[in-house]
Amino acid sequence: MKTTKKPIARAKRTTSSPSAGAAPVNSRKVAPAAAAAEPIVHVLSDSTGNLPRHILTALLTQFPPHSISARFENFVRTAHQVDRVLELAAKHGGIVCHAIVSPELKQRVADHCEAAAIPSCDLTGGIVDFLTSTTGVQPRCDTDALHRLDEAYRRRIGAMEFTLSHDDGLGLDTLHEADVVIVGVSRTSKTPTSILLAQQGYQTANISLAMGVEPPQQMLAIPKNKIIGLVIDPAQLSMIRTRRQAAWNMTPTTYGDPNNVAAEVAWSRALFQRHHWPTLDVTDQAVEETAARVVEMLGLSALPSGRPTTGGGLLQD
Repeated sequence: MKTTKKPIARAKRTTSSPSAGAAPVNSRKVAPAAAAAEPIVHVLSDSTGNLPRHILTALLTQFPPHSISARFENFVRTAHQVDRVLELAAKHGGIVCHAIVSPELKQRVADHCEAAAIPSCDLTGGIVDFLTSTTGVQPRCDTDALHRLDEAYRRRIGAMEFTLSHDDGLGLDTLHEADVVIVGVSRTSKTPTSILLAQQGYQTANISLAMGVEPPQQMLAIPKNKIIGLVIDPAQLSMIRTRRQAAWNMTPTTYGDPNNVAAEVAWSRALFQRHHWPTLDVTDQAVEETAARVVEMLGLSALPSGRPTTGGGLLQD
């Protein structure tokens, strides 16, 4: 853990505390005049900015909505760029967070923020120092390592191409090549879940079911440990479908009728049970959580070497 002493953001490393991976912070307080306005977090990244964006997005959910705003500056890789962004931060007020690999640029941010009395926080330095001190392995400080066009990258792109060509029952002839096959009645989040899994490197197919119609034979030939059935609360599904009908100016049908929807969901549950397919209820569940639960339920983290074990494409810096 990195702790700081006022007024200089110098860090002391420790590995015994439970919070040893915490980010180092320049803890100067915001001036009263600036505190009256909506706080602004200026976020610097030396790459795409996905990592700090995900971190801040997750953390800001713990604060009242719209109470703190974030401004992202990506591909900040030179001293000149650091100075330019921090000068703007000093001009507009607020605080600074950063996810930068280079030790020199980290120090430049710390020095600049100290001189300008801007509170700052290194989002990645604490955990990197913790890993270094506890494992004895030195980091490479390679900005491009995360986005190198290597075999893992090509595999992830291939998974996305596979998933797009196996959406909504397409590509049945090559369905057996899928890592995951997602099934369910209409509007149970099959496609967005498939796309998220593809971004992580899993070749994902999805098949929409129609009540009373047996799944395609190609799907029935797939090993059960590759298939997962999605279900949802019928009342919520009816609401989702009714909204879709209204948004698309669709002719009124039984598509969103509560009784019909309830019958569809019950039929799909019975189908999944009959074929012994794992079932996941997605009621009030974000697709990110659905994708994570699919990985857990099907044991996808245990795929052979060379396949992903974590959310590779989603939280990249």
